[in-house]
This record gives sequence, structure tokens and C-alpha cells, in this order.
Amino acid sequence: MKNILIAVVAVLVFNALFVYSGGLELLVRTEQKEHTRVRINTDVVDVFRFTLEDEVRKKRGIPIEGYEPHMFLEVFPGLVETDFEGVQASIGHYTIEEGRLVHKLDDTQLVHSAATAVTREGMETLLSNVSKRTGVDLNADGTITDIMSALIAQRQ
Repeated sequence: MKNILIAVVAVLVFNALFVYSGGLELLVRTEQKEHTRVRINTDVVDVFRFTLEDEVRKKRGIPIEGYEPHMFLEVFPGLVETDFEGVQASIGHYTIEEGRLVHKLDDTQLVHSAATAVTREGMETLLSNVSKRTGVDLNADGTITDIMSALIAQRQ
């Protein structure tokens, strides 16, 4: 009986420490990311990133602080704000609140002037979101050309 009581107390202490240290939240976020995001070949992500950034450079010039969602939205009429849901920024991420795109700062990091710039990981999330919305399966027969055709098309 005493051993069972010690085991129960040990489990409760471990669980309390796990939850208190943020382990449960991290586990839930990791699980959600794995279910909602399909991994895309890194070469495909790099081509997508280069293509988007190159078009922004041609039409708007070179941004000093990095590429931000509003730049892509201005250049690509087929992009929508919801495509940026979950996209990582240099500090924080983008989300949709009350129907609008919002940058959520990670307040555990020192803020700098390029905090809102989309990261490479963010570009992968953006590509995944666009791929899902447009129905272009990049892991099957879909191509970056199909994605780009959807992004340059005028929204109806």
C-alpha cells in the first residue's frame, strides 16, 4: 500500500511539473502543427520563396527590414490574408483575429525592427496554406507553376 501511495504521489508531482513548465502546451502545439501542416520539399519552398520575393523586389524595391505579408498581398492578387495564418515572423507569428491579419509578437524575445519579417519556416507554412486553399497538392502532381498561377490571378 505504501509503494502504491509513493507511486501515485510521484506521478502527480511529475504531471504537475510537466504542466507548470509548459510541457502540455508545447505538446498540444506540436501535435496541432503536425496534423495541420504537410511537409513540403525544401527545394520547392526555396523556389516559392525566391519567386515571391523576386516579384516584390521588381514591383516595390528591396525591403530593408525583410519581407512582410502586406508586401506579398499588394503584389499577388490571388493571395488572401488567411493564407498567412500561422506564418512565422522573425519574432512571433501571424494569425487572423476578427477577420484581419494580425502579427503576434513573442514577448520573450528582444524586439527589433525586422520583427514582422516572414521567416523561411513562415514561407513553408504560407506555401502549405496556399496549396491547401487552391487544391494544388505539391506532394503529388501539383507544381509551383500551378501555385503561382493561382497567386497572380485576380480574386473574384
